[in-house]
Amino acid sequence: MAETSRLLFTTDRGANQSALATAAPCQALDVGNKKMTEEKRPPIPAEIERKVLVEAGHRCAIPTCRHIHVEIHHIIPWATCQKHDYDNLIALCPNCHTRAHNGEIDKKSLRIYKANLRFAHDKFSQLEIDTLFDLYSLPKGKGRPWPQYLNLMLKRLFDSKYVDVSEMMAGMIISGVKSTPDILYITDEGRAFIDSLGIEHK
Repeated sequence: MAETSRLLFTTDRGANQSALATAAPCQALDVGNKKMTEEKRPPIPAEIERKVLVEAGHRCAIPTCRHIHVEIHHIIPWATCQKHDYDNLIALCPNCHTRAHNGEIDKKSLRIYKANLRFAHDKFSQLEIDTLFDLYSLPKGKGRPWPQYLNLMLKRLFDSKYVDVSEMMAGMIISGVKSTPDILYITDEGRAFIDSLGIEHK
């Protein structure tokens, strides 16, 4: 069994946190590349690291996780590839990172998750992706209050028919704009889209 050690990682809010993680052949670098490794290897170039983190929205790339504490994982272990290629890197939280090294999340699944992230972010903004995941996490038929004047920020989701609104009775009208929020919810098409991204149902 791999040795278990206490590792430090940096959150996207800049605070140092500690977590138990299983040491693995990857000896992954954390966000900021400040973790000590047993191997003398070059750090991940800043531009590649930034690209990987932005791709995942500075969250775990596993859709059912999306934790904010993340590390950079080599899909093909560093010990094998000896390279920091963008296509081989994915952002994972410490727990999912350990699961990947233990084989609970295999390499094919990781490549699917990465490919789906790239596809989704080419089509939708970060706000739209985060909103869609949030609505998907709610019980079917439930939604979130959403001001009508912000609909333009989700235009591509509305155009794709992935979200819709239930209009609430008008309250105060300010400069011709209704101030009372409507209820934003994910449609069946939106759920099907999220399912197509490879989410595993437990």
